[in-house]
Amino acid sequence: MPNERRNKRQTQPLHHTQRPAAAQQSPSSEALPTVGDDPALRRLIHRRTMELLAEAEPLCRRHRARLPAPEIRFDLRGQAAGQVQWQRRKAVLRYNLEIARRHTADFLATTVTHEVAHLVTTACHGRVRPHGEEWRAVMAYFGIDQPSRCHDYTLEEAGIKRQRRWPYRCDCRDHALSTTRHNRARTGSAIYHCRYCGSALRPTESADD
Repeated sequence: MPNERRNKRQTQPLHHTQRPAAAQQSPSSEALPTVGDDPALRRLIHRRTMELLAEAEPLCRRHRARLPAPEIRFDLRGQAAGQVQWQRRKAVLRYNLEIARRHTADFLATTVTHEVAHLVTTACHGRVRPHGEEWRAVMAYFGIDQPSRCHDYTLEEAGIKRQRRWPYRCDCRDHALSTTRHNRARTGSAIYHCRYCGSALRPTESADD
């Protein structure tokens, strides 16, 4: 996951808490949609998202955190399977349908859980490392004890285009922005900040070409 994000929140820390055994369940066992069946696939992803949010409510209550009702979009493109954004304090969950079509079962079981866990972690703890111990604790609560930071889907088979990466720099390290984010930063429609030092990302000379 990228180190950049646009919005920051501060709440109470999250601790590793085991979910009640009765709540641990697998994604819906109904028939998976065929490739290209977008309406059915969207319903499955939406349903799984809402199931996980419902499961997370007791955890958020224990941390006195309010679990937001996210907007769910299916407009993500490129290599990312899922993404959480905070826009004016509103959570937005974005999913990549092109990847979901070809890896539906695993997408429902791991990718949706991965992204919902990011949302729950931010709601309970605010600004933390993207895949740190707080996020891993939420994943364990959802029944995934050894979560992966990134997906391992075969993108070439999915026909997914890889965007060029553009070099940027903050006060502490180097970054690589996708062409989409680079264009937003270049036109001034977005400003990206480092998750670690909080400084704004600046293009290097080669990124200005």
